[in-house]
Amino acid sequence: MWIYRRLAKFSWKDKKTSQEVCKHLGTRRELVNTIKARKIKYFGHIKRHASFLKDVLEGKIEGSRPRGRRRRRWIDDITEWTGKDIHQCTVEAQDRAKWKSVSSQPLE
Repeated sequence: MWIYRRLAKFSWKDKKTSQEVCKHLGTRRELVNTIKARKIKYFGHIKRHASFLKDVLEGKIEGSRPRGRRRRRWIDDITEWTGKDIHQCTVEAQDRAKWKSVSSQPLE
């Protein structure tokens, strides 16, 4: 964001929010969407191969879970962003062309 502030010639003392700076320049913050798209593509890559990463992703590692609230899982992000359950995502990830169409859809 600091580069946008420099382009717009806003000082840090001007107390402009990041949203105001982006609106002034007519840009959007794309980093989060890029991360989401890459994470979805990587999920498809892992699901197509039989590897240790697939076991880790599916949670088939032995051991006990610590007390308290469950942590946010990697798979929770995938199901939330695609709007499908994990079984549907796994089936679609096996077909590369179908998964590519899922991962190329715009994310919020």
